[in-house]
Amino acid sequence: MPVFNLHITTPEGNAWDDDAESISAFAVEGSLTILANHAPMITALKPGVLKVRDSDQTQFFAAGEGVLEVRVDKQVVLLVDYAEPYSTEDEAKKHLEA
Repeated sequence: MPVFNLHITTPEGNAWDDDAESISAFAVEGSLTILANHAPMITALKPGVLKVRDSDQTQFFAAGEGVLEVRVDKQVVLLVDYAEPYSTEDEAKKHLEA
């Protein structure tokens, strides 16, 4: 599967800075999934679980509000309040509920 360069950045630093096959997030308008070669766009993000897939694994993040940008150069950048990694989606959801 094709990949793109993904940056998830918080005020504390980078939570993810590597290639990914997809990222799923909760935008203000609804949930979305970004794949390689997505058209350029910018959207606001709501707090929720980010799901990042790369060739080896799926990583989940409990993430705060922020912005997602798909750039012309095929990079995807998320600037979020926080992004805590978890091995399962349920663990990430529990963190958001706490």
